[in-house]
Amino acid sequence: MTAVFDGTLRRPRGTRTTQRIWTYLALTAVTLINVISHADAQREAHTRLFGDALNYYRMSEQTGAPVDNPFALRMLSPWLVHRAHLLTGLSLDTLWLALTTVTTLAAILVFFEFLWNHLRLQLFTAALSATALACTFWYALYPLSNIALVDPLTNLLTMIALWLALRGRLVLFTAVVIIGSVNKETTLLLAPLYPLLAWTQQRSLRDRQVLAGLAATLIAIAAYIGYRIWAQHLIGGNYGFGTGQANAGILDNIRFALADSKGNVQLAIFATFHFFWLIFAYGLYRSHRLHGLRDPLLVAGLWLFACCLAGRFLATDTSRVFVMLAPVVLAVVALTFDRHHNDRTRLWIGLLFAVYLAINFRWVPGPASLILDALATVGFAIIVHTGRITAPRTRRRPTS
Repeated sequence: MTAVFDGTLRRPRGTRTTQRIWTYLALTAVTLINVISHADAQREAHTRLFGDALNYYRMSEQTGAPVDNPFALRMLSPWLVHRAHLLTGLSLDTLWLALTTVTTLAAILVFFEFLWNHLRLQLFTAALSATALACTFWYALYPLSNIALVDPLTNLLTMIALWLALRGRLVLFTAVVIIGSVNKETTLLLAPLYPLLAWTQQRSLRDRQVLAGLAATLIAIAAYIGYRIWAQHLIGGNYGFGTGQANAGILDNIRFALADSKGNVQLAIFATFHFFWLIFAYGLYRSHRLHGLRDPLLVAGLWLFACCLAGRFLATDTSRVFVMLAPVVLAVVALTFDRHHNDRTRLWIGLLFAVYLAINFRWVPGPASLILDALATVGFAIIVHTGRITAPRTRRRPTS
């Protein structure tokens, strides 16, 4: 399997180490400021939890707690908190906050390394894009405001799995997918991505990478089925796959999901990444023009979008469903911005990222944010029209 992008800049090893340390410190500072701004660190914070978090907190009190479907089988994060409580004696509230903070920061750092080392982007673009991911509301800020969620660990494992898939590391990719499915079953949707990426590169179903990827997908599915059987035996209940709360049938769950947010779904999807959606679409268009369906990020983006769209038929939290696309969306945005020519263009790019952060921090009300989205889109169009952003790199290099 190959990657489409390669860099031309080679940094001295000592310089790279220093740059990495300062960037890590900066991203850590951003994350800690977000924790101060959004997390509830007071005593009895669990009494102020809401929504899904109430079920996960109950599961961290008792492994195998018979909470509603589909939460009951998402055991990994609650189990880690439960075990840490037994080992350290710290409160569950403290441990949930620690888990949320650490996994969120880890996902941001892995994303930065993915941009800097795998895609070979410039430090400015990689650091700025990682900061944007750290401040994306539904990816980082919302979990910090409702700390007992499985989303942060799922985000980290998804980011790692995507990188492994793009590097062609099948065994590690499959292991991460299986572990992630124990935390949240949606991680299993990544399993077919590996053979899909291999097929788009080789265009043959008989290719060894494609066949190995299909076999690994079946192994991941079988492992998850085995886990479900074990977990239901532990809990002492029967939880149907794809069913909703109160174990309603899958068709009833779909009807319930489709009945929610009538007339507002498009806005909810757009509000996940705001004007970055438009830059993402432009980046995919440019990639398709240059590389067709051989572009790994194009394939990953289309597959994950299809998965998110299908997931919306089973869930009502539209933005929390589509935020699974965050690493791919921001990676494509970063690639689009990476080829700038001068500091003046870099300033305008920085301003666009500042607008994205302001919108996600909810510094402006909803209608005003749409105006900012429109202005930012016009600004991006001007940058493209003036030619200061050129096509992504086209040199190829093997990844594994």
